[in-house]
Amino acid sequence: MYDTIILRLCKEDIGDEYNYEKVLRKIDKTCTFEKTKGGCGYYNGLRISVTENRVLCAGSFSKFQKGNNVHLISMKQCKLIIKSLSGQLGVPMEKADVLMVDIAENFVMEKSPELYIQKMRSLGTFSSNNWENTKYFSSRGTVIRFYNKMEELRQKRHRGSLPEGMENLLRYEVRFKRRKIRQMFGRGLKASDLYNKDIYWGFISEWLGCFDDIKKLPDSLFNVTFDQIKTQREMEDWCICLANTVVNLPELVKQVFKCRENPRDSDRQYHKRLQDRLDEALARYQDYMTPSDLIPELIRKIEERLTWRFEESTDAYEKN
Repeated sequence: MYDTIILRLCKEDIGDEYNYEKVLRKIDKTCTFEKTKGGCGYYNGLRISVTENRVLCAGSFSKFQKGNNVHLISMKQCKLIIKSLSGQLGVPMEKADVLMVDIAENFVMEKSPELYIQKMRSLGTFSSNNWENTKYFSSRGTVIRFYNKMEELRQKRHRGSLPEGMENLLRYEVRFKRRKIRQMFGRGLKASDLYNKDIYWGFISEWLGCFDDIKKLPDSLFNVTFDQIKTQREMEDWCICLANTVVNLPELVKQVFKCRENPRDSDRQYHKRLQDRLDEALARYQDYMTPSDLIPELIRKIEERLTWRFEESTDAYEKN
């Protein structure tokens, strides 16, 4: 489930034998830095930046190994790649600091991926936006993306053979930046940690948790008729439920009051009345807030894939 990874190997982790010029000669150099000694280029699709103080490696490890990132790499494959990079570049990449990790999975769906993507509405205090048919949820340490993987390959004019039978290929991807990684594991990670089972499954657990926390748009909420809305208050409650599908209102209200300077007792009382009103509105229309039929399909596919990975794959938790 690994894809794009960014690693930074500092001179102090390499040792006195480090010679940046030797590393630079092993890559397809595209430029030389003007303000510092070094340059950058590519090695089998990975972007390598070399200076007298560090080696920076960034790119899709899936593309590095398989030519495309439709099929993600496993934990054990990640280990082989890092060891291969160490041998080819002549530096101990397993000692590199992990700056970013993408955990992703592709799912062949029954319908167009865009239909599933439209159901992803909000995630706590994450900012949400759409760009070129991709749904983003982002915070300072995490970026979540849903998109049509096959459409992306077509737009990029992928010249390799595209997988057959994968027209409706939905990609769910979570990017963990260094700040989030420290928060998750209580420390920064080294490249060698990426093939530690507890770390690997920690990433997957967070990947799954992000999906579970996303509020999905229920189809049935729009089945409410005006015959069922007989008072102004009932109309207000229905509007509250509609707004809650776009933004998590209880969480939004909580954050607003939490950030107020010099809170007063009247603020807390108002917050309590507002929270009670939200609860009442959500309870009134709870029968109309069941998930779309599309979401259970996606949940089932995610559960099946993770069960296989956990119990049977080469990265199964109980296997050596």
